[in-house]
Amino acid sequence: MKARFTAYDCHCEGDVETVVTSGLPELPAGPVFQKMTYLRRHHDDIRRFFLNEPRGSVVRSVNFIVASEHPQAVAGFIIAESEEYPAMSGGNTISVATVLLKTGMVPITEPVTRFTLEAPAGLIGIECDTANGRIGAVRLVNRPAFVYCLDRVIEVPGLAPLPVDVAFGGMTYVLVDAAHFGFELVPSEGRTLCEVGQAVKRAAAEQIPVSHPENPEIAGITQTLFRSPAVRAQGGLHSRNAVVVSPGRIDRCPCGTGTSARLAVLHARGRISVGEPFLHRSLIDSAFSSEITELVRVGPYEAVVTAMSGRAWITAACDYVLESDDPFPVGYRIADTWPMDGDNRE
Repeated sequence: MKARFTAYDCHCEGDVETVVTSGLPELPAGPVFQKMTYLRRHHDDIRRFFLNEPRGSVVRSVNFIVASEHPQAVAGFIIAESEEYPAMSGGNTISVATVLLKTGMVPITEPVTRFTLEAPAGLIGIECDTANGRIGAVRLVNRPAFVYCLDRVIEVPGLAPLPVDVAFGGMTYVLVDAAHFGFELVPSEGRTLCEVGQAVKRAAAEQIPVSHPENPEIAGITQTLFRSPAVRAQGGLHSRNAVVVSPGRIDRCPCGTGTSARLAVLHARGRISVGEPFLHRSLIDSAFSSEITELVRVGPYEAVVTAMSGRAWITAACDYVLESDDPFPVGYRIADTWPMDGDNRE
């Protein structure tokens, strides 16, 4: 036997995620962002082991539980997707928190359990409904979100000039109106959304270079968010969205960092106030409830601190195994299900 990992498969409001609780190699001391950088440079084969076929798929992401040296954090976690190691992910955070509670790695207090996790982006406050010993909705307080630019016009091959917004919510998004392309944001549009979204992302990344003012290693636009109009109903704003994750798949959940980026844009446009509820729905109609909790600054940018709530469910408790004679130790990709372009070569 060459390797064995203990892990829990989950879904957070529909998005497919794995949380690995043991089996990682030793990582250096330091902030989780440094641990993530080390894992990416020296052990990226582990990400590929979990996410490539035959163990993974294009729709899956994986989280690695690691120690945190920060005195406020009970644990750290590293997020890995098909093409990057995000600094933050709302859906993955909810799955991590749920696994930590359901496995007893974090003790439960009733009726609410509060603790802090360290993501690569920094500290994330967690509050979970644990009344009657049941693990319910997880509320997380994200890192500050801010807008890089509004109404920037980009050139996308084969399309008319396209107005876009660019915002950071834990990952950096190019936000576009779904109606501009005639999208209704329904599941049957998934493949076309991915094809258009990848083209928009590539064009925006080339034409609007960005990097986080407090951590220049968090650089570049990596996601496209298609949005429907935000409408007021039942005491708050409601909207639908579809986030395209490279190399070209739809986020099944409402997307936590996308929700934060969306809130930053709505606030910059004067459409939402601190404390006003915002319900963000996914392509499969799952929802995150969210709000802006305070206003801050990040370098030169006015920023918002956001909180959001959602649920995750464990779907399997697994030992992932790599045998010494397995001919596919880091898996493989085939273009029938894995979108292939110049940015996607395993």
